[in-house]
Amino acid sequence: MHPYSYREMIKEAKASLSVSGGETRPAMLLLEDLFGMGTVDFLMDGDREVPPSDYERYSEALGRIIDGEPYQYVVGSAWFYGEKFKVSKETLIPRNETEELVELVLALEQDDGRKVVDIGCGTGVIGLTLAAAWHDNEVILTDVSGAALEITRENARTLGVTPKIMQGSLFEPLMAESMKVDCVISNPPYIGYNEVDDMGDSVINHEPALALFAEDGGLGLYKSMIDQLEDVLHPGGMVYFEIGWRQAGILSDHVTARWPKVEPRVKKDMNGNDRILYFRWEV
Repeated sequence: MHPYSYREMIKEAKASLSVSGGETRPAMLLLEDLFGMGTVDFLMDGDREVPPSDYERYSEALGRIIDGEPYQYVVGSAWFYGEKFKVSKETLIPRNETEELVELVLALEQDDGRKVVDIGCGTGVIGLTLAAAWHDNEVILTDVSGAALEITRENARTLGVTPKIMQGSLFEPLMAESMKVDCVISNPPYIGYNEVDDMGDSVINHEPALALFAEDGGLGLYKSMIDQLEDVLHPGGMVYFEIGWRQAGILSDHVTARWPKVEPRVKKDMNGNDRILYFRWEV
């Protein structure tokens, strides 16, 4: 292999991405994520020779992207609400729409001294972002996956926050300690097994099925939580669910059938799709 400059390496990478039918943007992004070389550094030092070990590392990462692996898994991180979070194949990649859930919670939950739980936290992006924004509320994060919670703990250390982290399915960790909270937030698996064919290959082949799919056409976990709210939520407490774009109607009906005094509300996302179901729980 003849010596490559960074400029030559990027040119070759863009050509390979283009031939494979993908975007060429990852070519430059990899420079920063793998080596800390931003655009300004590249403009100044692009003609510098690439060390062989860096070239091999870059080529291996590029090959994974060309093969369809999501960029975030290749570099091991994803941006969410202005912060970089570690991700792994045991966790979902955070979506932009979920930032809108965080924004809604921050806008409506402004009282201090509250206890808030993020159910099915995955990487922890929701609960940890809230914990970083709040100083006088207690944030709890739960997940059934121990591997996901290890990622949550690493992200908590990076952000400098110390929430309570508990392992278990849905409300089980709270119920085991007879714990009640003032606010329940959850972005659970909500894709039905009947929708597998509608999913992109990069999602199906690389993201964890445990974090994607749920029974009852994707509604099963929501219904379980809705039915058990009295076990974990103080009366007058708030519930926020990120939902699939076709699920608002049937979930709203389930809420009012189980809790007739509750008035569910739905917020659309940036694309105009129903995305957040939220309500104040009253018995």
